[in-house]
Amino acid sequence: MKKLLLLFHTIRFLKPIQFFWRLRLKLNQLFSFSVEIKEPVNCRDVKLISTVVKYSSFLDGQFCFLNESRSADLPIDWNNQQASKLWLYNLHYFDYLNQEDIDEPFALDLMIDWVNHNPVGTGNGWEPYTLSLRIVNWVKFLAGANVSQDQFNLLSQSLFLQARFLFKHLEYHLLGNHLFKNGVALVYAGAYFKGEEAKRWLQKGQYIIVQQAKEQVLADGGHFERSPMYHVLILEDILDCINLNLSVPCFSISDTDFMQKEVAKMLGFLADILHQDGDIPFFNDCALQIAPSPQSIFKYASNLQLGFSISTGNECVEKPDFGLLILQNQKGKMIFDVGAIGPDYLPGHAHCDSLSYELSLAGKRCIVNSGTFQYAGNERNRFRATEAHNTVKIDGVEQHEIWSTFRVARRGYPFDVFVSNNDDLIECAASLSGFLPDHPIHKRRVSWQKNQFIIKDEIDANGEHKAQSFIHLHPDVELLNVSVDSVTCKLENSVFSIHVLADEVINIEKYYFSPEFGIKIAGSVLVIGRSASAPFSFGYKVCF
Repeated sequence: MKKLLLLFHTIRFLKPIQFFWRLRLKLNQLFSFSVEIKEPVNCRDVKLISTVVKYSSFLDGQFCFLNESRSADLPIDWNNQQASKLWLYNLHYFDYLNQEDIDEPFALDLMIDWVNHNPVGTGNGWEPYTLSLRIVNWVKFLAGANVSQDQFNLLSQSLFLQARFLFKHLEYHLLGNHLFKNGVALVYAGAYFKGEEAKRWLQKGQYIIVQQAKEQVLADGGHFERSPMYHVLILEDILDCINLNLSVPCFSISDTDFMQKEVAKMLGFLADILHQDGDIPFFNDCALQIAPSPQSIFKYASNLQLGFSISTGNECVEKPDFGLLILQNQKGKMIFDVGAIGPDYLPGHAHCDSLSYELSLAGKRCIVNSGTFQYAGNERNRFRATEAHNTVKIDGVEQHEIWSTFRVARRGYPFDVFVSNNDDLIECAASLSGFLPDHPIHKRRVSWQKNQFIIKDEIDANGEHKAQSFIHLHPDVELLNVSVDSVTCKLENSVFSIHVLADEVINIEKYYFSPEFGIKIAGSVLVIGRSASAPFSFGYKVCF
């Protein structure tokens, strides 16, 4: 019964089109897929401006994804049963074709090996998402590679069938970034190949990209799944489309203008939310070394002669649609999450990080969310849980009803977001409803000043309740002095202290910080708890 209720509270948020396409994809399996290519496979001469250089994942004869290495000796075991699904996805993406030091002849050998060992429609490599990324990577590579006629014939015919298969297996059942990447791949394949079939791919891809960009890019420039990592990935996709359009006109003038305006918003959003170290904060599913670095994205945009503006000099920058408040001065930068976990019909990348924050001091990450250790596996939801973030857990209940790998059933919602910006004091606040009818409301107020900020949490309810507030210190933070109500810390040359506001006690526990998939680094988490008759408040201040 519990599982049925979880399922009900999960699927009731889905769109009708998601149900329809799940059925359609099932029906597709009843019909054979045609591998016959009736017309000659002719390609256009695509000349791309230098794209984003990918992280090096092929080194010294090995593939390294998610910080896990395996041999790249031919033939490749493309569906290795010992590897995780995400590791295999990365193998099939072929991002390494576009890394800086790739050996071109070996890259071609890998592509041919893939064709020879991945029959049409079978294995991880023929899932729509992996197809989408690989199609774009293959077109980028083939557009500039020195390929023999035999190699070209084999690879172009395979690429043609990959695009045809994708066209028939679009991810409307998932929507979001998956469908967007489907659209980008169809545009790349449709622009690369000539003929009526390719023309249909191009038209479908154009439609998907423009329509989805209107929904997925929020008014403040953020991506609607509320993950900074996916924001960067979608931003790269739109830049890739603009790049392709310069070589092979794919979009109308109005659609091109629209994409350039969306890119400017997205670039400005990204620049505003970065930590002082120049990289993304960890809200929802986020990890470093997956999406391109922000600096490489800014360079790519510059190469395409695309400009953007950032909120320089502002001590409080609001991103109301995404749901971030950025409080900053010369010493520190706080990024405060006051937004929804994502679109209701697509919460797969959501974490219980509502009303959480991250802090940088003197250019270094200081207080952090725990990150994302696994994309799938028995530890994934531990990093999605409330206590893995710098927020409050009430009565041992998660903020949102996360379950399985990418599921969320009932969920809380933020409300009453408030910002007051005076000369010497910035105050902001937000509240979070619980997903249970009688669950307390969590209200958090942040007061930001030049050398300190104060976090005050209020539990609005009736009766006895227990609340715990978590403060995850970056593993590089050293504890200098610890007492029952305060902690003095050091981060390189910066010293800061944390003090409770009332008579609560600080407990120091261990947690694991995961800046990249597959990496866990031990750190200290401060836990401040209070049990009392509600309503009650408690909190702490950080002096730096």
